Formats: sequence, C-alpha cells, structure tokens
Amino acid sequence: MRLVVFKSRLKLTSLVLCFAFILSTFTFGLTAQAKTTSELREERDRIQSEINSAQNKIDSLAKEKAETEEYLSALRSKISLLQDKIDSLESEKASLQADIDAIQYNIDKTVAEIEKNQKEIDEKQAEFDKSYELYCQRLRAMYVSGTASNLEVLLTCTDMSAMLTRSQMIKSVSQQDSKILDDLMKKMEEIEKKKQELEVKNNELNEDKDKLEESKKELQSSIDEINSSKSELDAQAAEANALMRKISNKQSEYMELIETNRDQIREIENEINQAISGAGSYGSGSGQLRYPTDSRTVSAGYPNYSSGAYHGGIDFPVSTGSNVYAAASGRVIIVKYLDYSYGYYVLIDHGDGLSTLYAHNSQILVSQGQTVSAGQIIAKSGSTGNSTGPHCHFEVRVNGNRVSPWNYL
Repeated sequence: MRLVVFKSRLKLTSLVLCFAFILSTFTFGLTAQAKTTSELREERDRIQSEINSAQNKIDSLAKEKAETEEYLSALRSKISLLQDKIDSLESEKASLQADIDAIQYNIDKTVAEIEKNQKEIDEKQAEFDKSYELYCQRLRAMYVSGTASNLEVLLTCTDMSAMLTRSQMIKSVSQQDSKILDDLMKKMEEIEKKKQELEVKNNELNEDKDKLEESKKELQSSIDEINSSKSELDAQAAEANALMRKISNKQSEYMELIETNRDQIREIENEINQAISGAGSYGSGSGQLRYPTDSRTVSAGYPNYSSGAYHGGIDFPVSTGSNVYAAASGRVIIVKYLDYSYGYYVLIDHGDGLSTLYAHNSQILVSQGQTVSAGQIIAKSGSTGNSTGPHCHFEVRVNGNRVSPWNYL
C-alpha cells in the first residue's frame, strides 16, 4: 500500500512544474492582452461618442424630413465613424484571438513536454521500484533468518582477520541502509511539499481559467457588436445612397455611391500604386492634358463635392455610350471590370510620373499594355460601379498621388 501511495505522490510532483510553466505563460498572455484591449476599448468608446453625436444630428434633421445635403453629410459622417468603429472592433477581436491562440499554443506545447517528462519519470520510477524491491527482499530475509546483534556477529569470528572483515561489512551495510532511508524520507518530504504547492497552483489555475472564459465572452461580445455595427452601417449606407440618387436627379450632380468595404478600396489603391510603380514612371508629373469627354460641363469637382465630402477627381456628366478619350499619349497599365467602386475603369501612364484614370465606363475599348495616342477613344461612358448616374470620373495622379486635374486641363 505504501508503495502505491508513494508512486502516486511522485507522479503528482512531476505535474507541479508543468502546471507552473502553463501558469507563467498563461498569466503573461493575459497581462499583455489587458493593456492592448484597454487601449482599443478607449478608442472604441471615443468613436461611439462621436457616432452618438452624429446620430443626434441625423435625428434632428430627420424631424424636418428634408432631403438635403446637410442631412446627407450627417449620414456620411456617421457611416465613416461606424467604419472606424468596426475597424477598432476588428483590431480588438484580433488582439483577443491572438492571445487566446498563444495560450492554446503554449498549452499544446506543455502537454507534449508533459508526455515526454512522464515517460522519463516512468523510466526512473521503474529503476526506483527495482531498487526498492531488492531492499525490501533484504529486510524480509533478515527478518526470516532472525535478528542478530553486531556483537554476536563479531564474537562468532574464528580469528582477528575475520572479525575485522565482518566489522567493515557491518559498517558498510549500516551506512548504506541509513543513506537509503534518508533519501526515501527526503523524497517523501519533497513530494508532500510539492503536493501543497500543486494545490495552490491548481487554485490559481482555476482563477486564470475563469479569466480566460471571461476573455472568450468579451471576444464573442466584440464579434456580436461587429455584426450589429455592420448591419447598422449597411442600413445607413443604403439610406445615404438612396438620398444621393435623389439629390443627383434634382441637381444633376452625379456622385460616387458610398462603398462600405474598406478592404476593397484599399485593394484597388494598392493595385493602382503597384501598376504605377511597375511602369517605372517617376518625375515631376508635368504635361498638358486634353478633356476626356466632348462635354465641358462638370457635375462634381476636385477635391470635394458640393456637400463637402471628398472627391478625388472631376466628374463630366455625359449620356451612357458617349466617347471617353485618352487625355494624352501613353500606355494602358490597368483595365478592370468591377461591379463596385470605379466600376469599369482604365489607368494610363503618360511618363514623367503622370497618369490618368477613367472610371464608371459602360465599355472599355483598349487592353492592358496597349499604347494609345492623345484623343484616342479608349472607352464608352456609363454608370458602372458605385455611381448615381452616367458620367466620366476623371482623375490625375502624380507618382500615384491624386492631384487637381484643373492644373493640367
């Protein structure tokens, strides 16, 4: 029975160090998480406060039932803030998930180490059991043969030489027995001490597990809030886009509809910059450009709409199918057919860092890599992508950056 208890206690001891390692990495992950998440929450709260202010303005204007640009501007402001909030929530979600993944990685790693250590412990336990059994057999043999004092053993010697030999053997056996017993007692005391430490660490582990569960709940809360914010964003964008169409019909100011997918916008910009960079065209961006359409009427200028919202180019309102001309000679570096953002668009590199972009076309008549001359028909106008009506959205870029087209026309 003692042997069984001893083995169990020894195995428990081996687990203490493993739990200690788990707790140290676990606690570190939670500490790092708390700081990062706290900063993200402060940012989210700030954005939410601004969203509330924008909503108050929307509610105030909505009471008047006025389909005005002021109301549209308030909607745009809230939509932008909602997108900021979603970005912040996504960062918070990523931070929480990264910490949880790190903890899980450490746990998996520790489990593997536990298995390895347990194998080594089992091997050492087998060696101990063998030595312990031999020691027990010796004690049983001494008991069966009867007890004899050291004096009796010495007095039965026939000569002095035998007496000295037996005396040395008795001393050696006595020292060995004493060392074995001392080692066993020391191990038992260590096991008892580690068992107490294990109990403390188990309590700490349970507390940390509770913290982990709380973090998981916070993660789920962030996910739920992201989904809710996205639904609100979509609803507000739909209202804003419908209102823009009405304003466009009344004022003949065609506008780009609100695109709520920032990832798609960033992807388009990255592709444009990569194409311009790949063309190897850098310089002052000097040059003279011709108008991209036969019409000289402008429905929206650079850099803002009449509402104040940013507008990166100039819009020429023309009927669907009207000619779109290359503003200067150059090489076509992008031809895209999108059902969002710019829609069907063309990007032409003119050298010296200068490039032009033509968006929302109904047809594209050139291909990527093609060389075009100034005034060549490159597309037919339309209203593809995010557009409230048929027009040519015209941009001028220098080394990839939008600039005022008025400086070149």
